[in-house]
Amino acid sequence: MKGFGDNKNINSDKINNVKKNKDLFLKNKLDLAKSYLLSGDVLQAKKVYSQLINKGITSYKLLFSYALLSRNCSEFKFAKELLILSISRYPNQVDHYILLAEILRLEQDFSRAQELLLTACKINPRNSNSLYNLSLLYRDLNNIKEALNTINNAIKLAPTNHIYKLLKADLFKDLGNFNESTLILLDLYSDKNIKDKKDILLMLSSVKRLDNNFNEAEKILLETIEKYPNFGQAYLNLSDLYFDNKLSIKAKEIALKGINTNPEMPEILVNLGFICRNLGEIEDAKKYLLKALSMNKKLFKCYMNLSTFYDFSENPRELEYLMNVPIDGLNQEDIVRVYFSRAHVCHSQKNFFEAARNYKLANDSKSILYPSNKTRIIEKSMIIKEKFFNEKEELNNFNETNPDLIFIVGMPRSGSTLLENIFSLNQDVVDLGEIEILPDIMDQQVPFNKEFNPYIEYIDQVKKLHPQAKITTDKNLFNYRFCPVLDKYFRNTKMILCLRNPLDNILSIYRSNFTKVTFSTNIKDIAELYVHHYELMKLYAETYRNSLFIYNYDELVTNPTVQIRKIIDWLGWDWSEKYLSPHKSKRSVFTASSEQVRNPIHSNSVRGWEKYRDLLEPAFPYISKNKDLRRYLDY
Repeated sequence: MKGFGDNKNINSDKINNVKKNKDLFLKNKLDLAKSYLLSGDVLQAKKVYSQLINKGITSYKLLFSYALLSRNCSEFKFAKELLILSISRYPNQVDHYILLAEILRLEQDFSRAQELLLTACKINPRNSNSLYNLSLLYRDLNNIKEALNTINNAIKLAPTNHIYKLLKADLFKDLGNFNESTLILLDLYSDKNIKDKKDILLMLSSVKRLDNNFNEAEKILLETIEKYPNFGQAYLNLSDLYFDNKLSIKAKEIALKGINTNPEMPEILVNLGFICRNLGEIEDAKKYLLKALSMNKKLFKCYMNLSTFYDFSENPRELEYLMNVPIDGLNQEDIVRVYFSRAHVCHSQKNFFEAARNYKLANDSKSILYPSNKTRIIEKSMIIKEKFFNEKEELNNFNETNPDLIFIVGMPRSGSTLLENIFSLNQDVVDLGEIEILPDIMDQQVPFNKEFNPYIEYIDQVKKLHPQAKITTDKNLFNYRFCPVLDKYFRNTKMILCLRNPLDNILSIYRSNFTKVTFSTNIKDIAELYVHHYELMKLYAETYRNSLFIYNYDELVTNPTVQIRKIIDWLGWDWSEKYLSPHKSKRSVFTASSEQVRNPIHSNSVRGWEKYRDLLEPAFPYISKNKDLRRYLDY
C-alpha cells in the first residue's frame, strides 16, 4: 500500500519529466532557429521564434535571441519590446541591458542608454562588455576622456581582448593622437595570437588617412587587399580614399574590382553610385543604387541620393516602400534620409504641400543630430572684421612662381558650383573644391600675432597639392568671412561673391541634406545668416571693389552670354565660346549640385520659392528689414 509520501514522489517525477520535455523542446527549437540563421534563412528563424512566443514561452534565451535577430534586421521597435519584457522577467541578467542600450544609442537616446549600462555594471561589476559599450556611448557623447577611462577599465578585466584595444586606438585617433593610436595598432598587428588582422589594418589606414598621409593609407589598403583579396571593406575604404582625394576614376576602378570580388556587398554598389553621379554618369549611378536597394531595401542613403535626380516612376515597388516605411524603429540618420527622400519625390511630382511638410520633418529630425552653427559663424565673421577690416597696411607677398588665386565666396546653394564649372573649362585652372586650408590657418592663429602671415602657409599647402598649378579656385564659400585677410595678405587674388534671390537661396539650403552646414535645419537661422552675410559683403564689396566681383546667379542663368562674358573679362582671360557650355565639363563635382551642373544652363529654379511661400514665412521678417532685400518680397 502506497503512502502519501510515495504519491508526492510520483507527482514530482512527472513534473520534472514535463519540465525536461519542455526544456528539450525549447532547446531543439532554438537550435533549429540557429541552424536557419547559419544558413542565411532569416525568415525561417523568425518564424521559429514567433511560434515559440505565441505558445507563451518567454525564456531568457528565446527573448534575447529574438531581440538580437530583430536588432540585426533593424527592427528596433520590436527588439526593444522583447528586451523590455526580458528585463522585467530576468532583471539580474546583464546582456539584455547591453543590447537595449546599444539600440537606444543608435537612436540617439543617450541618457536611457547610459542608465541601462550603469545598471548592468552594478549587477556585474566584472562584466567587461558593459564597460566596452559604456565607452562607445561616451564616445558618441564626444566625452573621449571618459571613454578612454572606461575602456581602460574593460582592458584591465579582459587584457587579451583585442577588440577593446582596437576601440582604445580608435579613441586616440578621435583625439588626434595618431602616434599613440599607431603604436597600439602596430602592437596588435604583431600579436601572433590574433589570426585575423583585417580590422587592425583598416584602422591603421584610417589613422594615416586622417593624419594626411595619403601614400601610407593607400599602401596599407593595397597590402590588405593583396593579403585578403576577398575582403570587401578594404576595397570600399580604398575607393573612399581615392574619392576623397578627387581621384574619381581610380575610385571607380577599385570599387568595380570590389564588387566583382564581393557581388553580394551592396555598400560597394552605393559607393559606385555616388562616384558615377559625381562623374556625371547619371544612368550608371541610377543602375548601381537601384541594384543596391534590390539587395537591401533599407539602404536609405540610396533613396536619399536617388531622389535628388530620379522620381522612381519606373520602380513603383521601391517608391511604395519609401513612402510607407514606418519611421518608428529607424535610427535618427535614416529617419532624416527617409523624410528628405520623400520630400524630393513629392517635389518632382509637383506636390509642393507634401514636399514642404516632409522637408520640415526632415530638418526637425536632423536638428536633433546637428545643432545649428549659425551663431559661431557670425561670431567668427565679426572677430575677423574687428581685427583686420580697419588695418590699412598692405603686404606684398607675390612672386611670379605662385599661382593666381580665385576665392569663390557666399552662401551655399548660391550658384557657386556652376561658376566653378565655367572656370574649369580653362585648362590652366585647378579647382581645389571646398577646401579647409584658409579656415584651418585662421583657426590656428588665435590670438593673432604680428608675425602672422596666412598667405605663405596657404601657398605652401596649395603647392604641395598641385605644384604645377597656374590658377586655382577655392570654393569654400564661408571664406567670405576672411575678405579683409585676403585683401591685406593675398596680393595675386581675386574674390567672387555669389548672390542669388535670397528666398530661393534660403529654400535651396533648407532642401539640402547638409551635415556640416548645420544652420540649414532652421529657416530663421538660414535667413538671419543670409542677411548677416549680405550686409557684411556689401561693406566689403564697396571697400575691395578692385579685387571683388559680384556674380548674380539669377542674372547669369537668365542671360548667360552677357553675364559669363563679364566675369571672364574681369578675370582678364581670353574669351571663348566654351565658357557658355559648362555642362560639358568632365570634372568630378563633389557638392549637392553634382547632378544639376550636368544640364545646360537654365532658369527653371528662379523664383521657385513662391511654391513654398508658407514654409518660408519665418524668413520674411529678416528679409524685410533689409532695404535691398525686401524688394524680393514685393514681387
